[in-house]
Order: sequence, then C-alpha cells, then structure tokens
Amino acid sequence: MVIDHVGAAFFPGVMIWRIIGRIAFPIFAYCLVVGCLYTRDIKKYLLRLLVFAVISQPVYLLNWYGIYSLQQWLQLNIVFTLFFGAIAVYGLMDLRRRWWMLLPVVAAFMWLKLEYGWYGLALIVAFYVFRKHRWLSLAVITAILAVKLFEAPFVSVGDARLGAQGLAILALPFIYIQTNLKLRVNKYFYYAFYPAHLALIYTFKYVLK
Repeated sequence: MVIDHVGAAFFPGVMIWRIIGRIAFPIFAYCLVVGCLYTRDIKKYLLRLLVFAVISQPVYLLNWYGIYSLQQWLQLNIVFTLFFGAIAVYGLMDLRRRWWMLLPVVAAFMWLKLEYGWYGLALIVAFYVFRKHRWLSLAVITAILAVKLFEAPFVSVGDARLGAQGLAILALPFIYIQTNLKLRVNKYFYYAFYPAHLALIYTFKYVLK
C-alpha cells in the first residue's frame, strides 16, 4: 500500500509502483474477514473501522483531490469500503436474522463512491462464504481477480498487455500459503497507519513544492 501511494504521489508515470501496490487490497479483504471471525466484539470492530474511516477522510482527500467540495467528499477512502464489507460479513454470519444488514451495504455500493466498488465487495464476501473450502475459495478469488486482467488501465508484461488491477492476483501466495508467524502488533497501529502514512506523504509533497 505504501509503495502504491508513494508511486501515485511522486512517480505517477512509473507503473511498477502501482503494480506492486495492487497486491495490497486482496490481503486487506482477507484480513478483514479474519478480523470479523475472530474479534471478541464485532460491533466494536465495526465502530473502530468507521471511526478511522472518518478520521482518514480529510487527509485522503487532501492527498488525492486537493480543495474540498461536496462532490469530493463523496469519494470515500478504502477504510469505508472495508467498513461496509464488514457489515456484509456480519449480516451473512446470521443471514436469517440479519439479512436486512445487506440492504445498506448494497445501497452504499450503488450510491457512494467507494474505492474498488463491487469488485472489492465481491472479494470480501467470497473470502467469507468460501472460508471453509480452501481450494474452492482459491478458484473463486482467482476468477474475481482475473476479470480485472482484461480492464484498463493496461500494462505491458512481456508481449502481453494486462489490466494493472488484475495483477492483484500476485497477492494469492501471501494469502493461501500458510505461515506460522507469531508477530504481535497493537491493533491500533494498523488503524492509525493508514491516515498517518497519507499525512506523511502529503507533508513531503508540500515540502517538495
């Protein structure tokens, strides 16, 4: 993610930065589902996502869209995508009693400008629905990611031209190859890192100007 944002901010014409950055979102989507499944209190988990989505919005807009306007405020940062995705997962956990929670999620992805849009929601839902079926999950997620290989913007890979977003397929080994790392980091570090790194990038851009 940092590589992606540094590339977008300082090296917009060098696609390798953006290609590497495509790896980030599928990992975020997977970790979100794991977080929903293992959190002690999913309602607090949702609240934390919402709070940090709101906190991140001003610096997100400042970085990528400049002067604020109502139209720009409707362009929401990726934490909002994760927030609505988590609501969808919470609803699916008990679909018979919480089916109604899917309605605001559908409305959000229809009417709000959420990063990754329906593609992002499809990844999150697929990670949850097929979580107990490893190989089926791999096949479905690969299919969702592969669709983007045929959509612009395109990059040249050897003699082929592939959709840059589809190269997120490179994230699959990081998700499906099991590891036993026991690294422990305070959970608030991950929440705070997103707005903090955007603020740092904006500071550098301001200084360089």
